[in-house]
Amino acid sequence: MQVAISLVRALISAVERAGASRHQFLALTGIDGATVERDDARVDLTTYVRALEAAIEVTGDPALGLHLGQRASASMYHVVAHLAETAKTLGDAIDAILRYSGILAVGFEPCLVDQRALVAWRLPYLVGESGAVRLTAEFALSGFMRLLRQYLGDLAWPTQVCFAYRAPAHALEYQRVFGGRECFEQPFTEIKFPRAWLDRSQLYANGDLYRLLVAHADVELSRVANGISMVQRVEQVLASNQPRELPTMQAVARSLDISARTLARKLQAEGVAYAQLIENRRASAAKCMLVAGRLTIQEVANALGFADTPAFHKAFRRWTGLTPKQYVSSVIR
Repeated sequence: MQVAISLVRALISAVERAGASRHQFLALTGIDGATVERDDARVDLTTYVRALEAAIEVTGDPALGLHLGQRASASMYHVVAHLAETAKTLGDAIDAILRYSGILAVGFEPCLVDQRALVAWRLPYLVGESGAVRLTAEFALSGFMRLLRQYLGDLAWPTQVCFAYRAPAHALEYQRVFGGRECFEQPFTEIKFPRAWLDRSQLYANGDLYRLLVAHADVELSRVANGISMVQRVEQVLASNQPRELPTMQAVARSLDISARTLARKLQAEGVAYAQLIENRRASAAKCMLVAGRLTIQEVANALGFADTPAFHKAFRRWTGLTPKQYVSSVIR
């Protein structure tokens, strides 16, 4: 995963607004000042997670994500936010975010899930009890609330705001921001709202500006895509599928518009086999489900498509060197 420097700058803004030191924050993250100044800079997932944790530490604000999302400016989200602000309808705005979210973070794309009368704006990977997951979920969903309000007004509340972790100590802040629609220990982090809202238009739509922004966003997305390895591209495809129904290499190749032979060759050149990427995806899903704590080990095994629990235990030991129980104990202390 690669994250745009604009999201790191958003953290710096929050740090300085809280009266904390930018230099202390950057020292904890390992990001140098020159990187922050480069508009085309990106950081890897490990560095970004370290930045999220450092922001909470130096500000002393456990609800930092909620406060950041409420005060966010469009510039924090690069061209993506400007597209959403100038789109004709809420549905158009969401389509633009889905199409160009890779500009902000590759491998962490949201999705829109059809639930008949409702739709869900879902962030599939925001599951777990870490501070980084919670801050990102707070930032993303409180920011999305602002988008809903732009199209529907301040009195519009979503049907439900779901978080895939336990209620934090500052849960009252969630109630203030989400109006009591928040709920915790859910399967996914997502906002559910009426499907009819997608057709709502806004007064600030600007077709000419929107088309200019689309042209710019296409250039930016192409630039990001050219810097993405084949492994990362395959990981993005696998991330969009349920872990028990992962596609064959032939199916992934078709989705990338290349032959299976070319895909295998490119993966080999990057030192990874397709089978290993499948294993990585299943291992990551298993870890998330176990740490979330809502499923038994047997239920996790079933969700991943294992024939029985012993087979899952054997695979999990191969992935981590630990049993499922040992892994959970090592993460949640």
